Amino acid sequence: MSWVWTTQQHPDANLGDALSAVMVSAISGLKIDPSAFNQKSERMTAVGTIGHAQRGGKVHVWGTGFDLNRDPTGAVGEYRVPEDTTLVVHAVRGKQTAAGLRKLGVDVPDIFGDPVWFLPRIFPFASLEKKYELGVIVHISELDEATAQATVRKNLLRYNIPLELSKEIKIINTYTGANLAGMHDKIEEIVSCRRILSTSLHGLVIAETYNIPCAWFSTNQGESGFLPIDGSRPIDHRMIDFYGGVDRDAVLSYLHPHHKETAWEKAIAFIDTHWQPLTYTGEALFNAFPLKHAVRFQDNVWNCSPEVLQGNRY
Repeated sequence: MSWVWTTQQHPDANLGDALSAVMVSAISGLKIDPSAFNQKSERMTAVGTIGHAQRGGKVHVWGTGFDLNRDPTGAVGEYRVPEDTTLVVHAVRGKQTAAGLRKLGVDVPDIFGDPVWFLPRIFPFASLEKKYELGVIVHISELDEATAQATVRKNLLRYNIPLELSKEIKIINTYTGANLAGMHDKIEEIVSCRRILSTSLHGLVIAETYNIPCAWFSTNQGESGFLPIDGSRPIDHRMIDFYGGVDRDAVLSYLHPHHKETAWEKAIAFIDTHWQPLTYTGEALFNAFPLKHAVRFQDNVWNCSPEVLQGNRY
């Protein structure tokens, strides 16, 4: 499988990327054999906006997103399927990805969703105590370094938290130790929040699947609310893809620029007033999994082998 794993230069894992191997191992019961993005072999992709970066061999796509404005090298430009690459699409993250691939002649079924959706079946946290009124999940680009100990860059004033709210609002960095225990603790940190504001896509996916009220913390200026996916106001293409795939026509967005401090009570009230739970189940995505299932969709908790999950490279 191809995904973004850790290196000696970057030893900490980005949670969303690492969960790709967790989800595939949990459903298949198999350890994961890492494959480079340009390896001339048959492989699969799952979590992440990494489909456009695949080049060479046969690639089985399951719940993956594509940046249709980048080529396989990452350079800005209209995406085209490389000549030496065959895409076998079982499901994609959302309707935007599907539409883009279909324009290129790729056969894409009407099956959508992000594999992280099944996370509560691996880490249930059914009776976890809520510690924070609001969790604020930042994108890795907003950190001062690419580590689990990193803090938000000091010039991003919107993340300033007054002393009187320091025990109620938690800034969450998605970098974690590259192991199952580290990911467990990071997910627990997120689930211990009553609400989530997130600049990170997978901060939102995790919040939604655990039924935590949440909103996209956009850096744009303007009026907050439900921004139409097909409207004129700018929305991150990853948010459009995910929410379109779960049958939403708008993205709940709290707009606030980086250079202004946030009125946190106002942000909390916004989420409480506007958020609505998703009705998406993920059953079609589960059924489209390209390997033999080792777990059942109807089970609320999956008894996954710790040896298998801990044996993966993250």
